[in-house]
Amino acid sequence: MLRRKLPVLATLTLLLAAIPAGAMNATRPSKGATKLEPKAAFAPSAKTLLLEAKQLWHVQQDYSGALAKFNEALAADPKDNEIRLQRGHFFELLSVIVVPKDKAKFAERAQLDYEHVADADPDSLIAGMARDGLQRLGGRSLIEPRRVDCPEAALEAHARGDSLAGARRFGDAALEYEKATVACPADATLWVDLADTYYVQEDYQKAKEHFLRALSIDPWNPEAHRFLSDTEVQLGNHEAAADQLVLALVSDPIYEAGWSAFRAYAAAMGWNWNRVYGDRRGKPGNPDSPLWFAYEIAKSNARDASQGTTSALEIEREAVRAALKARSSKESGPFWSMMERAERAGFLDEAIFMHMLDEALAPEYPAFRERNAKRLASYLQTVVVR
Repeated sequence: MLRRKLPVLATLTLLLAAIPAGAMNATRPSKGATKLEPKAAFAPSAKTLLLEAKQLWHVQQDYSGALAKFNEALAADPKDNEIRLQRGHFFELLSVIVVPKDKAKFAERAQLDYEHVADADPDSLIAGMARDGLQRLGGRSLIEPRRVDCPEAALEAHARGDSLAGARRFGDAALEYEKATVACPADATLWVDLADTYYVQEDYQKAKEHFLRALSIDPWNPEAHRFLSDTEVQLGNHEAAADQLVLALVSDPIYEAGWSAFRAYAAAMGWNWNRVYGDRRGKPGNPDSPLWFAYEIAKSNARDASQGTTSALEIEREAVRAALKARSSKESGPFWSMMERAERAGFLDEAIFMHMLDEALAPEYPAFRERNAKRLASYLQTVVVR
């Protein structure tokens, strides 16, 4: 199921203390406010229509009806990107289950919704979730999750849990997810789903216990770390919460929801944020273009010289340093300035994996992560933030 926006709750918890008394009432209508017309008063809200769409989808499995409700919800509030994200996820799942001739159509619709959300508010958490959706559609799962072959009983119980959670029947969903974990205790994702239902029911201690159980099975499950972070905030453990967000990114450097959550947390804590995207396009107006050209030339030369005997990280390191050597103070785009800071701080390899992970580097990352987890975390905690 599509994950709720957990770290947003954490950020709100952190920020509420800074809001002056009475500020939460600022949006209430004044005593002299005009009453709503009867038609407007009884029109279902966009959020109500979204809930109806999810009921039709998860409970009744009425996909046509669900799509009509998603469309109605967006018509009621075209600027609600959460609704658009949910519809994109709906299209994404449909692209998996429909007949082959319709797969591309639904994948394209999902892509359009995800791109809209990602472009509308690039730094928001749901934008990160949308970028993760785009990566799934593009088949860009560079860091493969741990796979477990579960028995049919576990899969059926998990599917029932997903339907109940989608319908917001979290107590019933927990019972089904628990059956799934009993039938397949080695699958960390089942424990994450079970923990998640306890979180939304505000049983944070039990949620934490189950997230930790998931991580005892798979220490590099990024979603478990991200969700445990929010649970730690609810329990008042803010330092532990920050550590878990860092571990989510160490687990998977292209986990965009994790990056967005970490940025939101940094903003709430008043930390500086130094991560930027690497726009590799050589186009007018992109200040990083000259160095990307230098990087590509150096990388091609290093690859040719190695003739397959050099690791992807060594080739990448040589190319990055060649680009940085070509850099001048007057040619200082944001991405290469970030890489220069990493080099000066002694974290170039860590920055390469965090910001430049691709198909060539990905096979080398798990072993690098095992050897250098503390250095990766230190880079995120001392160079990317603070």
